[in-house]
This record gives sequence, C-alpha cells and structure tokens, in this order.
Amino acid sequence: MAVIHVLDPHTAELIAAGEVVERPASVVKELLENAVDAGASQVTVTIERGGVQRIEVADNGSGIDTEYVPTAFIRHATSKIRTESDLENIHTLGFRGEALASIASVARVELLTCTPEDEFACLYRIEGGQEKGMEPAARPVGTTITVRDLFYNTPARMKFLKKDSTEGTYVAETVQRMALSHPEVSIRFVREGKMQFRTPGDGSRQSAAHAVLGREFARDLLAVDAALHAYRVTGLITPPRACRASRSMQFFFINGRFVKNRTMMAALEAAYKGTLMQGKFPGCVLELTMPPELVDVNVHPAKTEVRFARENEVFDAVYKAVKLALEVPGSGEQQLEFAEQKKTSPAPPVKNEPQPASAARPAMPAVSWQKPAENTVKPQNFTEKIAPSARPWQPVAGGFASQPLPYGAPVRSEPSLDILVEEKEETLPLKNEIPKPVSEPSLPEKEPEAPAAAEPRREPAANPQPEQIALPGTQPQTESLRLVGEVFRTYIVAQRGDEICFIDKHAAHERILYEQLVSRRGAPGSQMLLTPVTVQLSAAEKSAVLQHRDMLAENGVETDDFGGNAVLVRSVPADIAPDDVEDLVVELADRLITNSRQALTEKAEWVLHSIACRAAVKAGDRNRPEELLALAQQILDGEVPPFCPHGRPVILKLTRKELEKQFGRQG
Repeated sequence: MAVIHVLDPHTAELIAAGEVVERPASVVKELLENAVDAGASQVTVTIERGGVQRIEVADNGSGIDTEYVPTAFIRHATSKIRTESDLENIHTLGFRGEALASIASVARVELLTCTPEDEFACLYRIEGGQEKGMEPAARPVGTTITVRDLFYNTPARMKFLKKDSTEGTYVAETVQRMALSHPEVSIRFVREGKMQFRTPGDGSRQSAAHAVLGREFARDLLAVDAALHAYRVTGLITPPRACRASRSMQFFFINGRFVKNRTMMAALEAAYKGTLMQGKFPGCVLELTMPPELVDVNVHPAKTEVRFARENEVFDAVYKAVKLALEVPGSGEQQLEFAEQKKTSPAPPVKNEPQPASAARPAMPAVSWQKPAENTVKPQNFTEKIAPSARPWQPVAGGFASQPLPYGAPVRSEPSLDILVEEKEETLPLKNEIPKPVSEPSLPEKEPEAPAAAEPRREPAANPQPEQIALPGTQPQTESLRLVGEVFRTYIVAQRGDEICFIDKHAAHERILYEQLVSRRGAPGSQMLLTPVTVQLSAAEKSAVLQHRDMLAENGVETDDFGGNAVLVRSVPADIAPDDVEDLVVELADRLITNSRQALTEKAEWVLHSIACRAAVKAGDRNRPEELLALAQQILDGEVPPFCPHGRPVILKLTRKELEKQFGRQG
C-alpha cells in the first residue's frame, strides 16, 4: 500500500517554482512587472549567457522598506492585495506574491533597495531559499535585483534549457512586450554587454514600437483609438499592404498586461477581411482598457491567458476600433491614391504637342520611375506591374492610338487588353512598333505594313515550338499544341488534338521550379543580395531559423544573427525577387515552429516548396504567349508531375466528345 508523505518545505518550494520560473525569460517578466508596479519611470535589464549566468533588473521606483525585505521572499507575501474582494479589482501586474520566493528557491539572489525615507540602502542575499544575511549599502532610490546561476540546484531543469543565444532571444521578447505595453516607462535592454534597444519613455506607443520593433515595421503603422461601452481600444495596426506571412507581430494587452487571446485576434483579422491576400496576417500593438471586474486574469500561472465576462462585447470593441482605423482615407490602398496624384501633376507637361514624337516617349518612364520611389510601398513591384500596361494603344482599335497618356490609359484599357491577349497571340510582342501609331494617328490603315513585315519573323519562331513538343511526348506529330489564350490571368487554355486543356499557370510554374530545386539540392543557384535584408522575427521564429541555419543554407537561404529579434539574410535562391525575401523568411520561420517535430528531410522538402511557391508566377501576372505555351508544353509532355508540390492539380482536360455532349451534338 502506498504511503502518503508530507513534502519537506524545500521540495515543495522547488515544485511551486516550476509553475512560475520556467526559463530566464520568466524571471525577467516577474521582475519587470514588480518594477512597473513600483512606479518606476526608468528600468534597465541586463543579462549574461542568455540570463542563465546573470540577470539584473534595476529601476528607480519606490523601493522596499528595510523591515519588509525578508518578508518579500516569503511565498504569497504581497503588497498588491489583502482580501478576497481585491481579486475582483486588480489594477497591478503582479498580485500573487509567488515570484520572488520562486526565483530565490532556484537561484542566488541579491536585492539592493532604498526608499526616499531611508538614510542608506539595504543589501539582502538569499540562495536556494536560504537567507544569507542583510547589510547596509548604497544606491539611489529604487531597487536592483540580481539573479545568478539560475537552476544551479536543480540540474534536471537546467538540462531542458536551450542554447544561451536562444534563451537570450526569449528574454528579449519578454522585454519588448513590456516596453510596448508601458510606453511611459523608459526600458533599456543590455545583452552580453551590448545595448539592444532603449525606449524613450515619452508615453508614445509609436516611439516604443520604433525602438523595439524597428523602423521598417513601425513606419507605416496606423493609429487606433476608439471606445465602445466600457471598453477602449488604443494602439497601432499595420496597413493592409504591410501585412506579414505570420502572426508573430501581433501584440495584445489588457490593462497593461500582455495576453494571448483568440477573441481579440479573431476580431482583428475579421476587420481586415476583404483587404488581405491569402496567407497574410496583420500586425498590431493593441491595448484594451476595461473594468477589471469584467476580466479574470487569475486563470494561468504566467497570467498570459484571461477570461472575459462578456466576450462578445470585447470582440465588437476590437473589431469596430480596427475597422474605423482602416476606413481613414489613405490607410488602405495607398498605391491607387498615389497613382492618381501622379496623373494630375505630370499631366500638363506631357500634353504639349511637340512632345508626342518617338523621342518623347522614353522620357515618360523616367517620370514614372522617380515618383514611386517616394512611396513607402515597394517601388520595384509597383513599376514593374504598371509598365507592361503602358502600351494600350497597340492592340486596341485605332481610336485609342492617338492618346499620348501612358498612365491614364492603362486603367481604362486593362479589361480590353486582357481579352485581346486571349484572342490574339501577337499583341504583346508588338512593343517595338508603339511610336508609329502615336506619331501618325491619322494613318491607321497604312500602318499594317509594318506588322506585316514583322509577322514573317514571328512565324518561324512559333512553328518550331510544336516540333519541340512532339519530340519527347507520345502524341503524334500532327497533333501539335496550340495556345488558345488565358482566362482570369490565371488559367492557360490550350488545345491539343481533340482535347482542351486548362492549366493553372502558378501551380505549373511552381512544380517546374520545385523539380529544378530538387535536382540541384546541395548546390542551389543562390544569389548574394547586393544589400542584405534585415527581417524582424519573434523569439521563437528567430530561434527556429538559427537552429536550422545549415539546412536553409543548403537550399540557398543564407542567414546570420543580427541581434535582438532580427536576422540578416545575405543570399537567396536566384528565382526569388528581392522584395519577396522578407515574406519568404517569415513564412519559413513560422513553418519551422509549427512543424518542429518533423524529420530534417521533411523540413528540407517544404523549404523547397516555399521557395518554389514564392518564385513562381502569380495569378494576375501578365505573361507573354511564348511563356504560357512553354509552361503548357512541359506539363502536357509529362516532363513534370501534373500536380503542384502542395498536392493541388495543375491541369484539367475537356475532350471534344464531352463538349459536344453538353451541347447535344451527340446522342
């Protein structure tokens, strides 16, 4: 029969400490909360070896009276609450009185404190829960707590800690959250002797976000400030164009306390519905201020989870506040507004009659390339997508040919251009003949002589393509592949024999790139970036990226630690555009976390999946008929499997017999 024992006090302390002190970041969190509750306006956090060897938190708060210093290290001793009713009206970050006792039971702790009434400071030492004495010392008003040799007396806990760099990253994330939740406090973070960041403490959340999350993330943030019933939502959100491939930049606070709450997250993302691309998530720094009696913060050991009395009201408050911020003019599709400004300002000099000649046409792109550089939106993508539409007059009827408006016409002529691309395969290659219709708009019937001269040059280029298709395939040479067109700028329509083939161009190109990456695995065609890209990640994401650095390098993604929560990307596969580097790394980091238990070979495979997906043409992109025909050729000839790396089908076929059946031509 089992005997029931009463545990000795030391063992009981170690068990209780495990609920509060999980890693160095847990210690920093508890000490920071005590500093803020003490009314500090300046706090300095210093760590060594990721916080395992040394953690020091110094503040200029009110300090602790000398007579109460030993009492502060007794479990459930606190100055925050006194009775049961106080639990329903908590205004402080800490209230349980467990932190100092739990920390002191698994580390060597020194506390140096001084109050405004004291003539000198008090230095108190405690190791493994055993007092080591108290003596007078010197320091200004405030408190400094130094924690050394964390888990020195519990080796079982020590062996479960990660590398010092990883633990240091988790500490940095904890300090960041506190800095964002309390912008009125100037927080300075020093890691391994180097200062990582310092917030100004001016009460501006924008300033805190700039100091903590970096300039790139904080530059375009939109302010949120709205009240509904007893709730008020304040903070910052990212505009739709600046959203990320993961939720790592979502920070939610309730009455100054960082929380992980699905209700607030769902309300945030619901407000963005209809403005985000698939796979993108908004970033935010949102604080919900509400009556403390309507929220229960005493449901989790780390106090990061809460329970609401009226969850629907919380959802509505967050949703409406974010929605109002997104409806402010200029907060959403800023690209379109910027394009309108460009039309109005350069339009007068463009309309001068002496300028429409062929020599004046190259000058127009010069203006278009200078303006987008002022926009915060990625300028290369903006100009590359607009530029192909700057020839609306070539495939359209002669009436549009005489309009010398390179940026006014594309918006009106995009639908007609799409239709003609599908109907006439020769419209896109005619860009060399643009100046002629403009310089002589009154002679549209004489101009076909120039295209007629150019057509014989294209026919030999189009004829060899069916010959190449027939060689590796099983189809007879008489059944060549013919490009019918493209629908919705997404699906290629081709005909071969008695079959009509619908091909998803993104999925097809993704599969082709994936097969190429697999064939050269270990020696990928990577390119060094002219300017290395800095990517801000969460602590967990950065740890995952650095842990798999060798595997990523084998697949063409070379990364380095850049301090704080940032990594520096030096090279990527040659197929990845520089503007997609940040999204690629964020996506890979998120998948490395969610699939941490998979084998290394499986991780390498979906790393290649992500690279191929990012590098492939996208639905909505403009492509030349030759490119579309080449994609269809490789898929239909069986050079690659007819499904994308994610398992989706690439091609759908409709036979002539089935089509005639639908029209009732066959009984």
